[in-house]
Amino acid sequence: MPTSARTLIIGLVGGFFGSMVGLGGAVVMIPLLTGWARLAQHRAHATSLVAVVFTGIVGALAYARGGAVDLWLALVVGAAATLTAIVAAAYSERVPAAVLKRIFGGLLVAAALVLLLGVDVPGGGIGGAWRLPAALLLGLLSGTLTGLLGIGGGAFVVPLLVLAFGLDQHLAQGTSLAVMIPAGVAGTIVHWRAKRLDGRLVLVLVAGVAVGAFLGGQAALAVPERPLQVIFGVILLWTGVRYLRPAPRAASAAAAAAEGEGRA
Repeated sequence: MPTSARTLIIGLVGGFFGSMVGLGGAVVMIPLLTGWARLAQHRAHATSLVAVVFTGIVGALAYARGGAVDLWLALVVGAAATLTAIVAAAYSERVPAAVLKRIFGGLLVAAALVLLLGVDVPGGGIGGAWRLPAALLLGLLSGTLTGLLGIGGGAFVVPLLVLAFGLDQHLAQGTSLAVMIPAGVAGTIVHWRAKRLDGRLVLVLVAGVAVGAFLGGQAALAVPERPLQVIFGVILLWTGVRYLRPAPRAASAAAAAAEGEGRA
């Protein structure tokens, strides 16, 4: 199958599931970009960040049509996330690929456990004078994950919006997608200037993501979310465990060579 066709499928799948559960889709796209499209680890993270921006735009619009976006939280968290995304993206190349894989794997496992356990608390959450500082802190954390790992940060943003701010699941997912947009744009600009993006694949990936994210957002508002969370959680857990496992020496040498070619 041609690489462009594979990339289109990756975008469709990543955009659909990312929008469906508010995670942005990078947790699906990065493993597929490295394993199926054979991108080097750093380039896969940078390329996926472009797709995350479009997942956020299309998905947030779909959720907003159903009234499932908290605009105030999206603006505050998104503004803070933009600042740290710029700094983290600038330093992401200095993180060894093996370390990047393990951080990413740990993030996947954490997100999977949240989804599988179905953590939920009564509404309410942080309010009053603490609401603004808490939102800013959440944004700083989200932006760091976005810039460093090339993901939307939804794996942490969605659970915290539910647990700490008392949002229901749909509202948390829609708000998380909106938060990804400014931070993702900032991180993408840094990666583009550093020539880490694979321009041949970006357009095809984005086309798939746009369609998948729209369908995922519509489905999330119409279909019970719990069964889909369980299925997606199992996929995340399986992928995360694979990333945390030590790579064979031959595979590690090949990955190092690919990283060297990508930086050349």
